[in-house]
Amino acid sequence: MHFRLSSQKIRHHYDDDPATVRSVNHQRLKSVSARLASTIAARNIISAIQQREIVHRLDIGNSSMGDEGCVQLFNFLDSPAGRKCKKSLTELYLTRNGIGAKGLLAVSKFIKDNDVLRELCLSGNPLSTNADVIGQFTTALNSSRLCTLQLIHNGTLSDNFIRAFLPSLNARYLRQLGLSATNITRVVIPTIIEYVTSSRCRLDRLQCNANSLTLPGAREIINAIERKNYSLFRVNLDDLHIDEYDGDGEERTLAWQEGWRILNNAAQRNLTKKIWVKKQALTLLLYSRALFLRSGMRDLHGGAPDFASVSALNRLSASVKSNDISAPSMFFQLPQEIQQEIIALLAPDLSHRQRIRVVAFAADFRTLPQLGEPHLEPANTAHLPAFMRAGLSRQSDTTAKVPHEGSWKPPVWWECACPEGRRRNCRTLHRWERERRDVWLAHVGCDIWEPEFAMRDAEL
Repeated sequence: MHFRLSSQKIRHHYDDDPATVRSVNHQRLKSVSARLASTIAARNIISAIQQREIVHRLDIGNSSMGDEGCVQLFNFLDSPAGRKCKKSLTELYLTRNGIGAKGLLAVSKFIKDNDVLRELCLSGNPLSTNADVIGQFTTALNSSRLCTLQLIHNGTLSDNFIRAFLPSLNARYLRQLGLSATNITRVVIPTIIEYVTSSRCRLDRLQCNANSLTLPGAREIINAIERKNYSLFRVNLDDLHIDEYDGDGEERTLAWQEGWRILNNAAQRNLTKKIWVKKQALTLLLYSRALFLRSGMRDLHGGAPDFASVSALNRLSASVKSNDISAPSMFFQLPQEIQQEIIALLAPDLSHRQRIRVVAFAADFRTLPQLGEPHLEPANTAHLPAFMRAGLSRQSDTTAKVPHEGSWKPPVWWECACPEGRRRNCRTLHRWERERRDVWLAHVGCDIWEPEFAMRDAEL
């Protein structure tokens, strides 16, 4: 097996990315035992990682790793020698590697509390239907910041996996979930409906096509999304499976056209409301910083604040005479009900709880950027990898290549060193801004629309 960045026959858009390690399967490994092949594969991958200055993407699908190689690889990544790679790895592709229960446990250990990895592909692997193994995987997934999980073309998963996986899934940063061609049937439709209609579902995209959900089953999911889901805007439920529940050809066509219309309308509704909520949350943050920010707000950080506590602390600080802290405006002399109405006008599509979370965040001075954060000018970027230094110094070399979008870990602070006129076109800067913004929106729960009536019903 050879590991290299590119292939002359089949090229990918990130072939020239120096932070990518790809595998090309070698036919000779098929003539040795599976255990030996997995050991050789893992050693070669580890060797390739050690030769890189930094690794953001591991594309090691179809590399004959198996369970043993998977365990060996992740043991290395958890070791001091591989920790640098673990702290920079954002994309991991393990497609068709014969990974079973033992390998899935190794993956679970790797993603547990991992705030760097964004994409994980386990497609084409048998994995496991053992409830305990799935439970450990789901718990680890919930603690991570994984955005994309692909489990497609895993025919051995079936209904047992879905029954153990979805009821425990509560990954607040997960945005894409692929379950296509996993041999699930209409038996698990209530489980899928329970998940997509719960507050645990923050997905943008869900793939469940190429299964045996049947047309009536797909319609049940569509109707549930229309009624109670406000996050999904891309859903694929296409199903070629035909049985007695589906009716004749013309009935199936009409039924699917009607289902597609309902799903499309719900998806457009969700997408539009997401855009409104995110935009208004950012606007509210801007005004709340100027209006509510006081040093006394530190007392709110440990609990669940309400508007009364935020307003009361601002009103209390009005009597404090200080040269450093300006007194609150007359806004805080208004009744709390009127204050809340004014705040609601600034962000009308946010729920009351969402507005309070944004205000509480803005009122806590500890959430401000640290004054000591470094400014990454070309003169002090020696600690960055070479290809990122090239991107930071483009004002002196306008022909330098832009770092590949999606192949780097956004730091807590990063400043673009492009000339002022070209900064608006810097893809690296845009990705950093988008990443930090999305993390904040998820933190304050303003990544989806929350209907007020649903919040009131949940409290009753």
